[in-house]
Order: sequence, then C-alpha cells, then structure tokens
Amino acid sequence: MKQLIPSSKVGVKIHEWYKMIREFSVPDAEALKEEVEKEINQMEEDQDLLLYYQLMCFRHQLMLEYLEPTNKRKQGQSIHELLAQIEEPRRDLNGLLSYYSFFFRGMYEFEKKQYIKAIEFYRNAEKQLSIITDVIEQAEFHFKMAEAYYIMKQTHVSMYHILRAFKIYNNHELYKVRKIQCLFVIAGNYDDLMCHDKALPHLENALELAIEINKKRLISSAYFNIADCHECMGDIDTAVEYAEKAVEINLKEEYNNLPQSLYYFTQLLFKQKNYERAIEIFRIGKQTARKFNDTLFTSLFEYLEALYIYSVNKEEILEVFKYLEENKIFAYIEELSLEVSNQYLERKDHRNSIEFLQKMMYAQTQIKKGECLYEY
Repeated sequence: MKQLIPSSKVGVKIHEWYKMIREFSVPDAEALKEEVEKEINQMEEDQDLLLYYQLMCFRHQLMLEYLEPTNKRKQGQSIHELLAQIEEPRRDLNGLLSYYSFFFRGMYEFEKKQYIKAIEFYRNAEKQLSIITDVIEQAEFHFKMAEAYYIMKQTHVSMYHILRAFKIYNNHELYKVRKIQCLFVIAGNYDDLMCHDKALPHLENALELAIEINKKRLISSAYFNIADCHECMGDIDTAVEYAEKAVEINLKEEYNNLPQSLYYFTQLLFKQKNYERAIEIFRIGKQTARKFNDTLFTSLFEYLEALYIYSVNKEEILEVFKYLEENKIFAYIEELSLEVSNQYLERKDHRNSIEFLQKMMYAQTQIKKGECLYEY
C-alpha cells in the first residue's frame, strides 16, 4: 500500500506558496501551486487543509488577475468557480481559516468595486487578527484596509493603516510591489488632503521602483497617479501626457484597470477641450468597459457621454449618480458634481449649477459620516 503524504508537510508547502503570492513572484507561485496539487492527491485526509488549499487557489487567482494581462493567463478555474468552492464551508470556520476566508473574500469584493462589502469582510477578518503572528500578513491586512478606506475617502483611517503597512514592507526587500502600492495610497491620501506637494515625491519614487523591477502594471499605475496629481495641481497638459503613457501600456497589455485608465484619459482630454481625440478615446473606452464587464466604468463612460457629447444631459447624469449612490461611491459623486456644476456655470445656468454644488456637499457629508460598520 502506498504511503500517504502527511497533511502537515503539504501545509508547509502551501505556506511557502502563499509567501510567493504575497511577493507577487508569479513563476515561483505557479511552480509551488503545481507541486501542492500533485501532493494533495497523495495526502492523508484532512478537510481543513483541503479548504486551506482552496482558499490559496482563490488568492492565487486574485494575484494573477491583478498582475497578469488577461490575454496571457493560463486557462484554469475562474475566480467565480473558486469562490463557490470556499463560500459554503465558511460558516463553520474559526481561527486562521476563518481569517483567510473573510480576508480573501474582501479582496475579491474590492476588485469587483463593491467597496462597502469589502470593508465588511475585512472587519470580520480583523476579529481574528490577534492570532496572526506573521508580520507580513499583518502588513497585508493593513494595506488592504487602507486601500478600501482610501477609495471611500476615509482619509485619516486610510493613512493610519497604510503607514503601519509601509513600515513593515519597507524593512523587507522582497516586498517591493507592496511598497510601491503603499506609496500610491500615501500619495492619494495626501492629494485628498490637498497636500499635492507631499504627494508627488512619493509617486515619483514609486515610478522609479516600478521601472527598477520592470513591472509594467505598476509603471502604468505610477503614470496614472502622477497624472492625477498634476491635474489636482491644475496642470491639465502635464496630466494628459502622463495619462497617455499609462493608457499606452494598458492598451498593449490589457490589464484589468484598462477601463479606468481610458476613462480618466478621456475625461482629461475633454477638460483640455481636445474634443476630437476625446471622442476617439471615449469610443474605445466605452467598448472596453463593456468587454471587461466593468459596471462602474461603463456607468462613468455614460456620464462622460451625457456631460460632454450630449451637452449636459441632466437626466442621464442623474441616472449615473443614482447608481453611484446605491453603491455608496460618494467620492465620485463629489468629484462629478463639481464638474457638472462648472459646466452649467459656463452656460450661466446658475440654478442647475447650484443644484449640483448641493449634490457635491451632500456627497461630502456622506463621506464624513462614513459607513456605520460598528457593532456597539
């Protein structure tokens, strides 16, 4: 009778696999995944370890969807199929498996742009954080919390978490990808605090690091964020230059943030009054958002169409705002309300201009309130 492999041995290998995932080392992670899959079939029965394996497959796929172009990924189980495998058993979990289950599901919801759901899952994971002794895993948690709160414009909460994460990653040479991503979030928070002079050096540092490790996805993100910073400083022409660099990379590689970069580039071109080029990129972007099944940026392209192509179609704009409010994405409502208000002001339509300024103030109030996730 063939001797079965101890589950503890496979568990050690899964942990090594997870280390490669966190380092964004795709070749090493793929190799270890294959080794684990072979050993799982020869392993003694251990239901908890099988679930640990399924959770890691899910996390592995999240890494690939972030870092690898869609046209270069290996064919395998989809993220939705993997989600179905881990969803059912989660109710009976505790300890480390419970933590990973909630934490990874939060990452999935974040990628789906369901930010409130993501925070809810992260908060559930946080209940198990005291059992996490691995400092890198603690950094992972703080990074993901910071990322989600940044999107929701909970700036100071985001900054609290991101500085805790950055302090850890900065002391570990192998985590340059996460260090770069931390710099993006730090800079984004400084932009939201109107400290653009503090944001730009962090972004330039991030770009240098991204070029050093030759990660095109991160290079494109650095260009995108630098463009946003220059726009915040009122330099639209420089913002367009950097946004175009980001789009060139994303169009070639087909990363999953392509709809976002095309949307932002289109918006900048309209603001620059380069209407012919803006409409050209708009058509590509709208089609791309639909191709990627990206409901948020499909809606935001409809907003651009209503504002600039249909000369401020108020009814269509309000439909987009309704979608954003239903999903509690008040940061976009705040930004877009001011943009619409300015368009009405140029037409000397003061009544509608004031109406959208009021919408902006309403969004700011909702952002300040935050989402009530407390239990007491």
